[in-house]
Amino acid sequence: MKKLWLTFLIALLAMSCGDDKSYSPEEEEFSESTDVDSTHTGHHSHRQKYSSSSKHGSSDSKQNPDDPFAPKDSSNIHVGDLLNVPGIDSLRVDTSVVSTKKELPSCTAANEGETFMVDEDSDLYFCINGEWRTSVLGLVKASCSDGVLTVDPFSPTDLPEEVDPAFADTYRRVAAPIAGVAQKGPFRYGASVKIVELDSAKRMADSRRIHESCITSGDGSYAFPGVNLVSPYVRVEVTGYYRNEISGGLSPSMVTLHSVTDVTERDSVNVNMLTHLESPRLMKLVENSGFNQPIRSMKAQALTDILASFNIDLGGSHSSGGGNNSGWFFGGGRSGGQTSTTSSSKTSDEVNLFAGDEYSAALLAISVMMQRKGAGREMVSYADGIAERIKGNGNWDDNNAKADLADWLMELDASGGYERIRRVFASWGHGEAPDFEKHLRNFWAKAYGFETCNSYTAGQVKNVNTSLSAYFAPYYDHPDSPKIRFICDGTLKSWRVATDIEKDTVGFGMGTYDGQIRGGKINVDKYYVYERSKRTWREATSKEVMPFADIKDVYENLAADETVVFILRHAERTDDTGKNGHLTDNGKKQSESVGAKLKGVDIYLANSGYTRTIETCEGVGKGNGMTVVKQDSLPFLNGDWYVKNSSRLEDYRNSDGGGWVVFSKYAYQGGYTDALYDLDTRSEEYIKDYIIPYLPNMKRVNVLISHDQLVLPLVVYCTQKRVNLRYFDNQRWINYLAGVAIIVNSKGDIRYEPVRGLESGSMTM
Repeated sequence: MKKLWLTFLIALLAMSCGDDKSYSPEEEEFSESTDVDSTHTGHHSHRQKYSSSSKHGSSDSKQNPDDPFAPKDSSNIHVGDLLNVPGIDSLRVDTSVVSTKKELPSCTAANEGETFMVDEDSDLYFCINGEWRTSVLGLVKASCSDGVLTVDPFSPTDLPEEVDPAFADTYRRVAAPIAGVAQKGPFRYGASVKIVELDSAKRMADSRRIHESCITSGDGSYAFPGVNLVSPYVRVEVTGYYRNEISGGLSPSMVTLHSVTDVTERDSVNVNMLTHLESPRLMKLVENSGFNQPIRSMKAQALTDILASFNIDLGGSHSSGGGNNSGWFFGGGRSGGQTSTTSSSKTSDEVNLFAGDEYSAALLAISVMMQRKGAGREMVSYADGIAERIKGNGNWDDNNAKADLADWLMELDASGGYERIRRVFASWGHGEAPDFEKHLRNFWAKAYGFETCNSYTAGQVKNVNTSLSAYFAPYYDHPDSPKIRFICDGTLKSWRVATDIEKDTVGFGMGTYDGQIRGGKINVDKYYVYERSKRTWREATSKEVMPFADIKDVYENLAADETVVFILRHAERTDDTGKNGHLTDNGKKQSESVGAKLKGVDIYLANSGYTRTIETCEGVGKGNGMTVVKQDSLPFLNGDWYVKNSSRLEDYRNSDGGGWVVFSKYAYQGGYTDALYDLDTRSEEYIKDYIIPYLPNMKRVNVLISHDQLVLPLVVYCTQKRVNLRYFDNQRWINYLAGVAIIVNSKGDIRYEPVRGLESGSMTM
């Protein structure tokens, strides 16, 4: 056997050294979606709103339809309603991974000793003497630097450490085979591993005794063939790239995670986010004990504190009590004494992402949370800050940071990030992801003040009631708050973002008649229809409801041969409804804002002769940029066009709840024939006998200001009752500066669009 080894070593010595070139991960922007903005990494400050037209929130982003970060269907969740869709950090594509052996580059002297992973084999290949070989790690020495794994053909494999005579009398363990798994996602082969012995006589300070190795596998596992330990208390550090569970690639930079533990009677130490977060708290507990308790006696408490800080309860408990567990204490030697016991079946350094148990789910959840500020160095910095807050009293007491994390986790959930993580995890080939989602949803739901989602709360829809969240709403249908609302999903048994129909129909109950239309509680310009046969509400179709289009959009989309006549209600008025009643100051501003939508356009203005319509025209002209506002007063713009008998109309006003009830019922349901003209006949007469013949006196763009009693019935007629202005049913009335666009082309063809000059075409009274 010895002769065979010498023969192999001589062959290795004959190989040329080659150049110092290596295949390392290359950084490039995540390319699954070209619309992901690399300048945003999922961060936002509270109270700052992001435009729904931004790359992250745009409803028309040109993204892969299979990308979970692509906007959802409008019948479900509007990603554009989120203040921010978490971005994906720039990632490193692992250029030392190929799909098949055929894709390996040529093995030459130039890349002697380099490493490639072949996916189809799930095995590492090394360039040795002009040939790609596997299974060489037991024969030659592996080394790692800057996250890159190489083999040294001139050195034999790692062997157990030799006994140093200077420490022979102080060794606690000789040739201990320490092994474990390093995970954020799995650390990539080429990551370095250090075992730093801690000096118990110097309050757990680092000693000079350090043992080094490399990760030489594709799953993040490492192994020391045998280390000689003076101290049983160690910190295991892993530095390298990890496989990112959110982006699907490698981390953008190398990171260092560590685990502090007691290897008195164990040979396995895992390194992960739980061990990393736990370490400061663990050392503080040891310090609080006066360094009179072994590390292992405090690990249960430290892990419980970490999990509790993220609202995770795995059912374990811990308590302090007497005991005579054997082990080394901080003065050296074995002794009995006070220890902590726990019903928890694992310590943090026993948890494995791929074990498929509750601890795996908790680890994956917290690993995701730590990427709130990004991957790589940003992640470690964020985690270290949290660990420092937990260290003192075992509690993460930063409510602002918790609310910020909750918002990010919710945004990640709503934009499909959890599904993406599950797919990435499965692609690693170690089974399906554990149920990490429940811990993430529980965290943000608790931060938002929601009750536990169960059979009793299923179906409840709520707004965020904590002002620390960027999604805070003082009350459910607060108009100036973000539109996101949440529902307790009885199937998921957790809270999730409510769909439009779920949040918009809250409180509707049963409809009063078939085909009843109501506007959304949150999306006020979205409409829902009641189907009596199914006893349910559904979203209205475009054939049932026409939304109000912005005046500017209508103008900008006119064909070259089209003329438009905007017939609008005046701006906001005072309480004086007489002919000489004025606009409010706000009404004057409204008028100017509408004029600004047509700034620089040559427009014709006309009014009804009432002061408020004249002032509205003046404001529109000013906003348009006119130096002198010219306008005509036209008799057919007064508000009495549909009135047949004023006396009978007044009787109905008094008996049926007011003019708005009467006119809305008339427009949609007919009736009142002794007080009002037939809607269809009177409307056709208005357009054909007054508007069309007057076109030669007007311009291509015309703004005619009238009153609600004319504008509302006319809009209802022109849209075939597809606008929702049913005041008699839902208190929805025509808004100021809203109305109808009558559009005529050169052939005399006419089309109609309901239009708005303000944010909404209707107002709720």
